[in-house]
Amino acid sequence: MRWRFVDRIDGFEPWVSARGRKSISLEEYSLLEPFGRKGIFPETLALESCVHLARWLVVRSSGFQNGCLISGVDDFVFRDEVGMGDTLDVNVVVLKKDEKTIQVGCEATHGRQSVCQGTLTLDLITLKDILDPEPLIALWQELYGKA
Repeated sequence: MRWRFVDRIDGFEPWVSARGRKSISLEEYSLLEPFGRKGIFPETLALESCVHLARWLVVRSSGFQNGCLISGVDDFVFRDEVGMGDTLDVNVVVLKKDEKTIQVGCEATHGRQSVCQGTLTLDLITLKDILDPEPLIALWQELYGKA
């Protein structure tokens, strides 16, 4: 099974920002059940949804030439929990960029409630060094529908 951490991209401005959604599935909300936290989407996966949207921002902004690897998580706080059937609205905004790194501010919300927020630093890499960009182009068209 391959999990998606971004189900839809609703807004995109190259090298500036991206907006997306993540719907919480039955499987995802059950992951913490063995640890006594029934019905809760793990906080780390909310963070991962932010990382994935930031990666899409880099990949699409670079014309599918660059990818990125996370190198830092700063001041990330978790304020609320989400469960099955809930939707995370994820926003990433570029704070700083140079030829080797990009820093983005992220926030995931559910309704009007902030679920998590913080800053990610990502190292830019050549996309074709880690995977074939062609399947990503098709997936982008499915997620954004405006490729």
